[in-house]
Amino acid sequence: MQEVSAPTQSVFNPQTMSHALMTRFRSLPFYLVAVLLHVLFLLIFGTYTVSEKSATVITQFTAPEQKVAPGPPPPPPPPPPEKQKTTPVQTATAKSMAPRPTMISTPLPSAAVVIPVPAPVPQMADMGKSLAILPKNFAVSSIYAARVNTQTRAGAITRYGGGATKADQLEGAVYRALNWLQKNQNPDGSWGGSYKPAMTGLALLTMLAHGETQTSKQYGETVQKGVQWLMDTGRKNKNVFASQHPEYQHAIATYALAEDYALTQIGDLLTVLEGAVEKIVVSQCPTGAWEYGYNNQMTRPDERPLGGDLSISGWNIQALKAAKNAGVKVKGLDEAMRKALDFTKAVYDDKTHRFGYTKKGGGSDGLLGVGILSMMFLGAGDSKEARGAIREASGRIKCDWNKGNEGSSYVWYYVTQAMFQGGGSYWVSWNREFRDTLLKNQMPDGHWTVPGSKEDVPPADAKWKQVANPKDSPIYHTTMLCMMLEVYYRFLPTFK
Repeated sequence: MQEVSAPTQSVFNPQTMSHALMTRFRSLPFYLVAVLLHVLFLLIFGTYTVSEKSATVITQFTAPEQKVAPGPPPPPPPPPPEKQKTTPVQTATAKSMAPRPTMISTPLPSAAVVIPVPAPVPQMADMGKSLAILPKNFAVSSIYAARVNTQTRAGAITRYGGGATKADQLEGAVYRALNWLQKNQNPDGSWGGSYKPAMTGLALLTMLAHGETQTSKQYGETVQKGVQWLMDTGRKNKNVFASQHPEYQHAIATYALAEDYALTQIGDLLTVLEGAVEKIVVSQCPTGAWEYGYNNQMTRPDERPLGGDLSISGWNIQALKAAKNAGVKVKGLDEAMRKALDFTKAVYDDKTHRFGYTKKGGGSDGLLGVGILSMMFLGAGDSKEARGAIREASGRIKCDWNKGNEGSSYVWYYVTQAMFQGGGSYWVSWNREFRDTLLKNQMPDGHWTVPGSKEDVPPADAKWKQVANPKDSPIYHTTMLCMMLEVYYRFLPTFK
């Protein structure tokens, strides 16, 4: 009988495998059993955690919107790189200084902030270069060196009699006046009403006397607009700034442009400036005087035997002196200054020690100052005429606001400069008097009214009116009186 073998067990029999595993598991040392149990527990826990996280992520994308407690909003995302725009920093150029509809009443922003301005007026020529950068190797002439910054101005005020305790008050008064002028500039860059070239020239001279040029942070755009207006006006009229009373207006505007060129050396100013100086030179009478309308034909020999008068000539002398200081080269400039000195001497009276108006004899307090300053600017500060006149002025002219009138600003402006240039005891006495008078009578907004009153325009019954236009009068008095307070650093005194 054939023996039947037992069926072969399959290695995949779960009962057999379970029995074998249990047999082997029981034979293992206890510490290995503990390790295996921990590994098994970690595997089971990890699998459960991953499953929970997966379920959470899915819920966030598929579940409906849920209300959550309010919190701070997230920051906005940055714009794409291709959409970002950078704004270039602009410097003060003639084009960027086109007239604006409103005036600046606060200090200008830093150069990193772009000031939006409209395009230049069509057919209006500009200076064509950046005015924020001075020429290389440029140094301000020593005659203007005390203007350039706060330290030099404060030092000059203390050195020349302003008084250390008064320096802050004097500078404060000047700043208030400059701010007032800035706020009252016309939209086209000019100042004043009927006599814009003269008022613009006086306003610029007041700014420049404080060292404020086109590069000034606070007043740079104001100066730029004023200079640009003069430049445009001169170019339109063959380098003449005014058709009405050019003998005064053109001279004052030229004076301002010459000082600006001396302080900046901006080459684009030179063409107009040279033409303006040439106009003064060729308009001089043979005697050395200047006449109304720049008429040099000597048409009134009986009334005006020397062809002109000292009042007109004084402003033209100042303009030529400023041009000379700026290094302007115009044919006949030196000869014109020599002839102007001859005329000034010709109207001086040795007996009265006064300068006459159109000839020797007579004269006024204002002409005393004009004559003295003209002599000093023309290199004759030590002459007998200058010395005699300054003694006369010192003994008779007072800076009394309550007794002042519409013509006092003119008188005091010239006498202040004459006394300062003369120095000595004459200056000490006058300095104390005018300084305190002007500080006391400045209006809270920074301007000065007609001396002797609280009004900007002379009263109807005034004996005579020098500048009666309601827009011109306050500009005129404020600039003339402010330049008096700037006298300490405006020019290097001749006695130094």
